[in-house]
Amino acid sequence: MAGPYKTSLPFPCALMVAVLCGQHAAANERERDLSGVIGFGIGSAPEFSGSDKDTTELFPIIDLTWRDRYFLNDRGLGFYALRNAGRRNLSVSFAIGYDFDERLAEDDARLTGLRDVEAGALLSAGLAFDVGAAEVDLELNHGISSKGHEGTRATISAAFSRMAGDRLRLSARPFLVWSDGSYASAFYGVSAQEAASSAFAAYDAGSGFERVGIELQASYSLTPRTALFAGIEHFQLLGDAKDSPISFDDALTEISTGVIFRF
Repeated sequence: MAGPYKTSLPFPCALMVAVLCGQHAAANERERDLSGVIGFGIGSAPEFSGSDKDTTELFPIIDLTWRDRYFLNDRGLGFYALRNAGRRNLSVSFAIGYDFDERLAEDDARLTGLRDVEAGALLSAGLAFDVGAAEVDLELNHGISSKGHEGTRATISAAFSRMAGDRLRLSARPFLVWSDGSYASAFYGVSAQEAASSAFAAYDAGSGFERVGIELQASYSLTPRTALFAGIEHFQLLGDAKDSPISFDDALTEISTGVIFRF
């Protein structure tokens, strides 16, 4: 679920949408061709991964499914090759979307001399299944914009949710992210050429686990089709990402709130 933020993970809407839709999405999708939720939110997040400065913006929320096969959401436009199959509700999906993950010199004067890493197109593949108390998600994405990171990342997460009364739902989603050398080099590395034109020494950032964190959310149903939500996501940079001279803060937090409408 993603807003127009320059952080590496989608803004914390995906968990909220999944939880709110999950209460009756299956029934709705059998009854109509188009189902899902739309809404809007406001949130605060780091300017870029490793930034010690925050930005606050409005963002849209869109999670639509057509005939239980095609979707438009934070991952972009995609399709399910397999959906809710078998005892574990196994789903396999593919999508092409827009990656808001970027780092620009205009975000911070300290970045002067480093190349801009711009937002761009993103390919993704996902695998989801139930393990009883949680839904496990595996997602692989790859940047395909020549001005972007052109890297690959893999995220594993587990979403837990429970009702706290008739209208309040509480959710938690721990996650772990691995990135390849292209992604790490773009966001955390400093080439010899960049070192000569910036205030940073050369730094080689390689593949490995990039971050670990948890997303917490609460949603309150005002009506059967309208709900308010609030969320907080905190993550810790790891390995070369944490040690990078461009990582001015390695413990980062995002917060958001908003409203969604089911149909």
